[in-house]
Amino acid sequence: MLVVVVGLLMQAGSAVAVLVIKDVGVVEALWLRTALAAIMLAIARPKLLRLPGKGERLPILLLTVSLLAMNFAFYEAISRAPVGIVVAIEFLGPLGVAVAGSRRLLDGLWVVLAAVGIGLLAEPGGATTWLGIVFALVAGACWAAFILSAKRATRHVGSLRATILMLVGSAIVLTPVFGATGVKVAGHGKALLLGLAVAVMSSALPYALELAAIRRVRPSTYGVLLSIEPAIAALWGFVILSQRLAVRELFGIVAIVLAAAGAAWTSTADLPKPPRRRAPAPPPEAPEPLPTNETPPSERETASS
Repeated sequence: MLVVVVGLLMQAGSAVAVLVIKDVGVVEALWLRTALAAIMLAIARPKLLRLPGKGERLPILLLTVSLLAMNFAFYEAISRAPVGIVVAIEFLGPLGVAVAGSRRLLDGLWVVLAAVGIGLLAEPGGATTWLGIVFALVAGACWAAFILSAKRATRHVGSLRATILMLVGSAIVLTPVFGATGVKVAGHGKALLLGLAVAVMSSALPYALELAAIRRVRPSTYGVLLSIEPAIAALWGFVILSQRLAVRELFGIVAIVLAAAGAAWTSTADLPKPPRRRAPAPPPEAPEPLPTNETPPSERETASS
């Protein structure tokens, strides 16, 4: 349930972000989401907001850059294509990480299925543009880089602290760019409120729930449940933005969802299972005491020999 709630919140935030982008622009919308989320998490856990050690700085820097690039490309994509299509294409990133280096025939099937999905989505029409698809592919590549960077960064500083540091770092990098664009947020009260909603739904709350969910489910189960996000995004795109998808596009999204779910399941199928804890064996029964006038057998044999 936590994983499903994370997907609902995250993709609702993505749909609302489209409204913010239309009002103030991509950089401003991204700054609102990142800065507000960083402030909320820093206030909630101020003790974690300290400069990492020398050996920890490069992993955090790589994580911050990959997060910033991923979110920027994603926002550029959803400003040019329906949210459901963008999220589906973006899932090619974790799909590639899951099957990279694999020689199993089944993993090849997931790649083919994902390629079919991309083929169905790669005919832009209506609200979808080629540039939107390109940005979605870039977002997927950055997501793959983010996954690989996160493994190293969280090993050094922990998940929650890495989350706070990468959001604060992203906000610091974005602030000069935000200022150079003319600060369109001024006079846009509605955009500020929506930006706050996006920060809560897309960053602050999902990250906290995600950490709680990961501790409670198997990696394969988590990956499969996470793979339904393109479908959730398409639903929110229809409800919030009135984005209608053609039947071909819906089949493309379904194909990528199945490919991502299958890859998530099979990528952890071969992991060694933890040994089952056996019930402790009952203690051996104590030998019956010998009569006081009888010698133990070993001693009797020794004496007779």
